[in-house]
Amino acid sequence: MINLSKKQILLIFLLASSLMVSGCMDEEGKNLSISGNNTEININLSKQAEGSWCPAGSHIQVKNPTTGKVLNMTVTGTEEFENETFCKAMIETGSEGNTTRFEYMWSQDKNTTVWTKYDEEGKISLRYVHR
Repeated sequence: MINLSKKQILLIFLLASSLMVSGCMDEEGKNLSISGNNTEININLSKQAEGSWCPAGSHIQVKNPTTGKVLNMTVTGTEEFENETFCKAMIETGSEGNTTRFEYMWSQDKNTTVWTKYDEEGKISLRYVHR
């Protein structure tokens, strides 16, 4: 089962961001795959995201091939929230037919994060703002 904490998700995202900022991308972007301990991590960074604090178009997938549990995170771009610009990522986790959807936003200085959980109808069921 994939039980990633916010810190683990952020660590994966920071790893992806550091690859992007380091300039190790070809014209199509950067693809990286890591496997071990029943977990596969695939990171796809778009070329347009290079050097950006909000790597829109980038995608991270963490999968447990034994259980079929998957976490997908796609950076969708910036969004205004409470008069501040945040980078926004959509996260889906679970297994086929049983997924949970989250929205994760962070400020450029990384001092503010917003987690939003959606119910099956797409309505907000929980919002957590950390400053």
